[in-house]
Order: sequence, then C-alpha cells, then structure tokens
Amino acid sequence: MKKSSFFLLIMSLFVIKMTSAQQDLTYATKKHDPEVKVPSNSTTVFNFAAFPFDYELKNITKELAGGHPFGDEIAKKDYLLDKKYTSEQPLNPGNPQTITLIQKPEIYKAVKRIEKSLKKLVKKGDLSVESATYAYNKVLDVALSILTLDTADFEAALKAANNDDAKIELFTKRVNLIYQ
Repeated sequence: MKKSSFFLLIMSLFVIKMTSAQQDLTYATKKHDPEVKVPSNSTTVFNFAAFPFDYELKNITKELAGGHPFGDEIAKKDYLLDKKYTSEQPLNPGNPQTITLIQKPEIYKAVKRIEKSLKKLVKKGDLSVESATYAYNKVLDVALSILTLDTADFEAALKAANNDDAKIELFTKRVNLIYQ
C-alpha cells in the first residue's frame, strides 16, 4: 500500500511539473497576432512571384467558361479562378449534399466584390467597358498568381480596405507580379 501511494505521489508530482513546464513555455513564446491592422492610406507595395497561366486558359472552351460582359478572356480567367479557389466536399460520407470550401476566402470574396462593383459602374455609365475590363483583368491575374503564395500581409491590407475602390487600387496599383 505504501509503495502504491508513494508511486501515485511521484506520478502526480511529475504530471504537475510537466504541466507547469508547458505553461512556462507558453508564457515564454512570443504570441503572433494574425490581425495586423494596415492603414488604408498605406503605400505598401506587394511583390509576388508569378508564372504565366496561358496554357491553362487554352484548355478552357467558351462553352465551359460561359459569357462575361468584359469578354471571353475574362470569362476564362473567371472560370479558372472559381476552379482554383473553390472545391466541393461532401458533408458526410454517403450524403449527396456538399459544402463549398474556399481557399483564401478574403482574396476570393474581394475579387467577386470587385467584379460586382465594376459591372455596376459600367451599367451606370460611370466607367467605360475598356477600363473595367483592364482593371478586372489585372485583379484576376493577381488573384490567380498568388493562390499558392504567403499572402498574410496582403490579406490584412484587403481586410483593412474600407471600400471597393480601395480594394481595386490595392490589386491594380500596389501589387507587382514578377514573372519568372
């Protein structure tokens, strides 16, 4: 009985020491805050390595991409954006219902919001179709190029952008794609 009591005492002291060591470790490590506030008037320029994706666009037919008010090339890139950023996952095995998963939702939602905003501006007559096509083409090029890169700072800047014009400016004027 004494041996088992002594053994339990030693084990409990060992467990207590291990948990306190873990707490000490968590206090000693630097906390990383993913919520970085970037002022909207910041002039930070983001440089991203990029590769041309023309070979992927050649395989997309007009019937597959559908139509787009900004042209067939934009329709193909928009289809490619949806194909790369979204995926369908079943809810449960055997259940036919699926859920759509979005990679980098901050970027994807910003691109879709920019598209909607540009279409609205063109419809009102505040922006020419050519200007909207150029801007949205640049936005799609950036979004397709940065899918696999570390974009935490860029996503924080997107989150801090308070309107669609600031997001368009971020994609078109503050991102440099370096083609390799």
